[in-house]
Amino acid sequence: MGSTDSGGAAIAGVVDRPRLFRILDSSLLRVCVVQGPSGSGKTTLLRSWVLQPDGREQTLWVSLGRGFTTRDAFWRHVASSAMRHGDLSKDAAARAGEELSLAGDPVRIASRLLADVGPVVVILDAYEHLADLTPVIDADLARLLGAVPDLRVMITTRGRTDLVDLDLPGGGMVRVITLAELALTTDEIAALVAAQTGIEDERLALSVGDATRGFPLTVRAVVLALAQLGRIPRVDSMEWDAVVAARLESLLPDPVAVQFVTDTSVPPYVDLELAQQLSGHPAPQELLDMLERNGFGRWIPYARNRPVFQYAETIRDTFRARAQDDPDRFRRSCTTTALWLLGNEEVVDQALRFAVDGEDYALAGRVVVSLVISNPDSYITDRFLPVLEKVPEASLGEHPMLAFGLGLALMANPLRRLEAPRVFQIAVDSASRPAYIEPSIDAFSHTSMRAVSRRLAGDWRASSEACLEILPLVDALPPAVLANASEHVGTILRQLSFSIWQGGSIEQALATANRSVALCSRPAPRNYSLVYAAAISAFAGDTIAAEAIVSSIDGNAWPPEMRGTSMNGLGLLAEAYVSLDRHDFERAAAILRDTRAYMRTNEYWPLITTAWVIAKHGLGQAHAEAERVTRELSGATPPPGVGNNVATEQLHAVLANAWMASGDHRAARSLLEVQPENSPHLAAARVAWLLGAGRDGEALQQTRPLLGLPGHTVRSRAETQTAGAVAALRQGEPEMAWSWLNSAAVAWETSGPRMHVALLDPRDRRLLWEFAGERGSAALRRYLDIPLSSATSVRRAPASLTPRETVVLTALAEHDGIREVAEALYVSPHTVKTQLQSIYRKLGVSSRHSALAVAREFGLIGR
Repeated sequence: MGSTDSGGAAIAGVVDRPRLFRILDSSLLRVCVVQGPSGSGKTTLLRSWVLQPDGREQTLWVSLGRGFTTRDAFWRHVASSAMRHGDLSKDAAARAGEELSLAGDPVRIASRLLADVGPVVVILDAYEHLADLTPVIDADLARLLGAVPDLRVMITTRGRTDLVDLDLPGGGMVRVITLAELALTTDEIAALVAAQTGIEDERLALSVGDATRGFPLTVRAVVLALAQLGRIPRVDSMEWDAVVAARLESLLPDPVAVQFVTDTSVPPYVDLELAQQLSGHPAPQELLDMLERNGFGRWIPYARNRPVFQYAETIRDTFRARAQDDPDRFRRSCTTTALWLLGNEEVVDQALRFAVDGEDYALAGRVVVSLVISNPDSYITDRFLPVLEKVPEASLGEHPMLAFGLGLALMANPLRRLEAPRVFQIAVDSASRPAYIEPSIDAFSHTSMRAVSRRLAGDWRASSEACLEILPLVDALPPAVLANASEHVGTILRQLSFSIWQGGSIEQALATANRSVALCSRPAPRNYSLVYAAAISAFAGDTIAAEAIVSSIDGNAWPPEMRGTSMNGLGLLAEAYVSLDRHDFERAAAILRDTRAYMRTNEYWPLITTAWVIAKHGLGQAHAEAERVTRELSGATPPPGVGNNVATEQLHAVLANAWMASGDHRAARSLLEVQPENSPHLAAARVAWLLGAGRDGEALQQTRPLLGLPGHTVRSRAETQTAGAVAALRQGEPEMAWSWLNSAAVAWETSGPRMHVALLDPRDRRLLWEFAGERGSAALRRYLDIPLSSATSVRRAPASLTPRETVVLTALAEHDGIREVAEALYVSPHTVKTQLQSIYRKLGVSSRHSALAVAREFGLIGR
């Protein structure tokens, strides 16, 4: 495609430009920005330079189209281009794309891939299409140039880029080739005229230059008009004015060529196959070569030994607008383009846009399936929102995957997330089941999508029940089909596990997550399933298993930057639970701080907020967090993820505990009253509330039926047993307390749940501690033993002591008995006894030893 018939030029119909090539060849040049409007010859210059026969660095050509809205989409497009060119293996490109979709740092990934390549030039053509993303990519490229000394970057753009002001290390040069430099000189115009018309006339070249100011596209139009005329008109004649005014698109040879350009201007670029499909022309090669000679566009690299033809932007805009004058033909062209992109592009984002523009919603649904399965970030991005909201609502019901995709995009948009449930309900109600992959896989996929959509529409319990009914479909899949679609099925099972978990079937949820892990063979998706399994385990109280699962995550498959994104939100939740059960509240809070950036739109909100409230409670900040979170729950716009699910029930339980710790039992009761009475995740909080209200008998009476509720986890059972043991001791039932407390201790030893011990009222914990001592149980003492830092921070004193009572209590810590205290304070033993009775009543204890222990925990006296 790069053969020459114009005096040895690298591209047919184009003059080489040695004066500009010398700039590009300079070994000092690290960044070159070729800047000018459409038609100024930016792409032609770099393409001609690349095709020069002299040896130079490896070159990666990246053609940019409209529609890049995210950083990772840009870099995945670069990786896809490198793979097609053969500069990057398919496995390496897939891994790079996977890391990028998991919020990997593109600079680190690109630096690693370029480390062993040697000198390389990356050409980014049509950089202006990045639009608002330009500053972000500018910053990435600046870092990359600093990290890879052998890298050079060349850009064509109609817009502005901060790279022109880049200060490169090591004295590298940044150069801008301006519109004035791109203008053809008289000598270059003369060479072009001679090549195209056979006329050698310096005065003609001067006249053309004066008339066009050397603007390449206009020069091309004038030269082409002269070639068609076959002679030189008088410069001051009307005929000359007509030649100068000729527009390139008006100089196509015949209506066939006009229709061909109209059809092939719809996609961003065409290869021979796509050009023929779009136009029906039997010999697209000849037409495209003619168009290149006449300046309509250029053959640019696409894949190894397979270029594509790209029109000059002005030409494409003109003819694409003309194509839309025939709506039916335009829609067919868009659909054909979408199919080509789906089959040839690794990054299929553009295929979705063309499928929707072509109103082929079945094809658009196929693209959404591909996006959701191949890119986990599809669940957390709104980048497809502008495309998907073009789909008529009536068509969403016919193509439920589009409703599902639109719902995800709306949910990820902070300003529009409240619109998402209604759209997900469209997917739930749809009876349509389009074919995508294979009948049995499609049946599983459609049913699963509707079940998950129920959750995202707000009906958590119905979603969980539907997901449980779907699981047998996996067992019914033929082994060969399951093997071929294992990644697809594993990805869906991951989502099913979350719905099942939130419906309260914890064991089935964990089993489903573990099956997802087994089916996901690629490391990154497998990691993503592992964090689901870890979070479910931690929630249930098995933090020992959760910690083991987290440690099995393949760090090489997940970039370090991914840790702080919502993709790892459940992984951080699992890590926080491990710290909470070790009573390391400060570390738990530090872990959870990484989640704050995405909580506004994420359905993990109640889960992570629960862990956050527990951590702040443990750090002595229960009241402030209880106020903040309760206010959010009662706001006009509920936080994401709140509903009839176990996460919301657990959140209300920990908020009730936080309010009780700050002395507001009325607020705690209000939170408990609005939640289901049969929830095992609220059982311990209900017992604690009765104990705090002084209703010890009711607390004991309620414990047994609460422990009998179905759906208890190791954690919820241990919490309830521990609270019930307090009630039993207060009511004089030591054997019942012994049984419950031992069961809770065994749960801690085997699985790890123990955060609730640190959050007990210090008087109740002291009561349990003394009971364990009376029974001589070292195991119970270990279970109830907590760090001093935790003991002093979780609750405030139940009542304030008078200054005199504080003096008496301090003296009691320093002396062995009442008589010694009385002598030290110069008062009678009777006075000391009276004051101690008041102190014991305020602290809720009945012995000197307990009074001193509780006072130290509350910080009322020194240690």
